[in-house]
Amino acid sequence: MKLTLLLAALVAALPLPAAALRALIIDGQNNHDFKSTTPHLKKVLEDTGLFTVDIATTPAKGGDMTAFKPEFKKYRVLISNYNGPLWSPETQADFVAFVKNGGGFVSVHAADNAFAQWPEYNEMIGVGGWEGRNEKSGPYLRLRDGKFVHDPTAGRGGSHGQQHAFVLARACRSIRSWPVCPRNGCTPRTNSTTACAARRRT
Repeated sequence: MKLTLLLAALVAALPLPAAALRALIIDGQNNHDFKSTTPHLKKVLEDTGLFTVDIATTPAKGGDMTAFKPEFKKYRVLISNYNGPLWSPETQADFVAFVKNGGGFVSVHAADNAFAQWPEYNEMIGVGGWEGRNEKSGPYLRLRDGKFVHDPTAGRGGSHGQQHAFVLARACRSIRSWPVCPRNGCTPRTNSTTACAARRRT
């Protein structure tokens, strides 16, 4: 759902083109299943009729990153579904030039975990976590009383917090066949994304 809303926002922000815009999804490594999500991303974008989508896949873990040299300038928007080692300095420079020259960029889910030591990338994503980020990467960005506030407290950037039970009453009403749904709602135990703490790049 979150992914679909993100892509819908991207589509809404673009003027209607006379011809489909060229988009490039970058994958190849990720702590999530990019082999399943990349085809879904491609389909969602192409189903709008606004995009033609190519995929650039990096070498696998331990591979030679100098071989990864997509022609970013051929595209209007880049979508990163990548969370792995740094690209070559040449590819990093091409990526930065693409964005500085007005190219679009969307970081999908764990792609904002990548490249903690790459300053320009951290400026592009705005908020990131994990991969060694801490207070030196920027303050926490917390929602307090309906407003976002900066919290400079020391600590790691990125955490799902402890697993805990929470009520999914609305979901249970729409999934009546779920056998464990009590009358007043479900209480599964999982990682709550509301407990996620990320660092804002300043």
